[in-house]
Amino acid sequence: MDDQLETAYEAKFSVLDMDVAKKAEGASKAAGPINEAEQKRQAELMKQASIAVQSALGEQASAAGRRVFFARHGERMDRVFPAWTRLSYTESGNYKPYDMNMPISMVPRLNGVNDFYDDPPITELGYFVSQLIGRGAKLNCINFDTVYCSPALRCAQSAHGMLKAFTKTKPKICIEPGLFEYMGWYKEENLNFLSTLEMVVQGYEVDPDYFPVISCEDLKTKYKNETIEEYYKRTGDVIGSILSRHTKSPCNILFVVHAPTLDAGSRFLTKKTANV
Repeated sequence: MDDQLETAYEAKFSVLDMDVAKKAEGASKAAGPINEAEQKRQAELMKQASIAVQSALGEQASAAGRRVFFARHGERMDRVFPAWTRLSYTESGNYKPYDMNMPISMVPRLNGVNDFYDDPPITELGYFVSQLIGRGAKLNCINFDTVYCSPALRCAQSAHGMLKAFTKTKPKICIEPGLFEYMGWYKEENLNFLSTLEMVVQGYEVDPDYFPVISCEDLKTKYKNETIEEYYKRTGDVIGSILSRHTKSPCNILFVVHAPTLDAGSRFLTKKTANV
């Protein structure tokens, strides 16, 4: 069987993988198209190889206990198109994309385009990559039991994209304001998020019954002037509280968050001090 699997993967995709001084072996040495019988044999070997790999990955995943996954949100619109809020909206307030990497339509906001200044969406590429990550997880037999997400639109959209791969066992997204990034960057800003109800209306798989560890109101008042150390503590406290709700094993928990939250969260889990 091992020899068959090796044969199934005999194709070379780069000259860097080849010894040009060595004569090719196997079906690859054919100067022209291989015959129909050989094509069928190769197709069957590839099928067996795929089944063997999937089986091995499945066994590995099922043997594990409670596991935590962190994912950062996709590419932000304001990072790629800094002036997008000014250039993509007409005088009448209608959204009109001017680049293929911009979403075709835009989520309506309570305060119009102003709400996007501190809570931007992701680009088409960002959404596409989030779907690829979800597909990669599924191909590795990783199914998420629960998804926790920052209230930022870019995180909700990324989580939505990742869950596209799980059509049959799609979990709900729990919006947790306590997972939002460092509030010190928003001291003088008017930070407004979409409500859970607004996200549900827009078609995001959000759990309307989830009760957050920290509410949006508390985030914007009690943590408005937090220091870096307090931000790391907030992140650790929220993740710890969430994990205390999941005592059964095996269990796969996904957090869709921000770049600094990846560091703060992983340091909490590994019992390391804040990187400040």
